[in-house]
Amino acid sequence: MERIVYIRGKFRGTNKEMKEAYFYAKEMMKKYDLEPQYIGVIASEGWEKPGILTIKRKEKQLLEDLEKNKKIESIQVITKEMEGKEIINNKSSFLINQKYGIIAFWTNTNIEKVNFEEILEKMKKYVEPGIEEIFDWESGSSPIVYVYEGEKSLERTGKFQDKITIIYKKVTPLDISIEV
Repeated sequence: MERIVYIRGKFRGTNKEMKEAYFYAKEMMKKYDLEPQYIGVIASEGWEKPGILTIKRKEKQLLEDLEKNKKIESIQVITKEMEGKEIINNKSSFLINQKYGIIAFWTNTNIEKVNFEEILEKMKKYVEPGIEEIFDWESGSSPIVYVYEGEKSLERTGKFQDKITIIYKKVTPLDISIEV
């Protein structure tokens, strides 16, 4: 089971806020013993293709690109479960997507210790909420499709409807269209 907290709406700001949100994600994950190890970056230039790279190797480039105001669409901060040098599973992930106005955090580790309500409040600094939600996800697939597309992703297959437990959900009308 994973617990997810996310906001989908309008991103507040530009690269300066992306950088702030990135540092917030790293600190928050460390606070809950989910040491960030990897980043995934989608950008219009300088990043060949979406891939997961070690923070140690690529953070400097990310921070320089943000400072130079290069168009960074999305940053994902990831903690993996490792056995030696082998990746076993994803433990947690924090997504900041400026293009789609999404900020999300999910974990399958330390769920009972993580203050998801506090994280939700901090996320509001970066994304004006159209939809804000905290839910449990019990499925073999990734919850990211639900975060991006909302309930229509459940209707498409129908097989995940029994596996989502909504803990908190609020919808606020915005001047942009947001599908619930």
